[in-house]
Amino acid sequence: MDRCVALILLSSTITLTMAGSSLAFHEGRVRLSGGMKCEGEVEVNFMQDWRRVLLDSWSESEASVVCRQLGCGSVISFSSSSTSSPEHSHMCVTGFNCSGSEVHLGNCSSAQAVDCSSREQLSITCSGRNYSS
Repeated sequence: MDRCVALILLSSTITLTMAGSSLAFHEGRVRLSGGMKCEGEVEVNFMQDWRRVLLDSWSESEASVVCRQLGCGSVISFSSSSTSSPEHSHMCVTGFNCSGSEVHLGNCSSAQAVDCSSREQLSITCSGRNYSS
C-alpha cells in the first residue's frame, strides 16, 4: 500500500483545499537553512520552489506552527536574518496568517510570493534538540 501511495504522489500533482486555501500537496513544506534542525532561516515550498519567508507579516502564531511542523517543540524566538543567499534573492514569501493551533503551515491562510530584495528575512529558534541536519 505504501508503494502505491508513493507512486501516486510522484506521478501527479495533488491539490488540497484547507481552510479556504487551495495548495498543491508539496506546498507548505517547511525547512530551516543553516545546518541545524531547529534553528535557522525559514524556507517554505511555495509555487514549486523553496522560498525564504519575510519577517514583515510573521508573528509568534506562525512561528509556533513551524516549530510544531518540524517536530522542534515550541518557539523560543524569531527575528530578522542578516544573511541572504543568491539562490533566494529574487522571490520570497509573505502573508501567512495562522491562529497558532495549526499542525501544518499549509493549514494557514494562503501566502504570496513577493520580490525579497532588501527586505528582512526570517530566522527562527525552536526549543527542540538542535543537532546538525
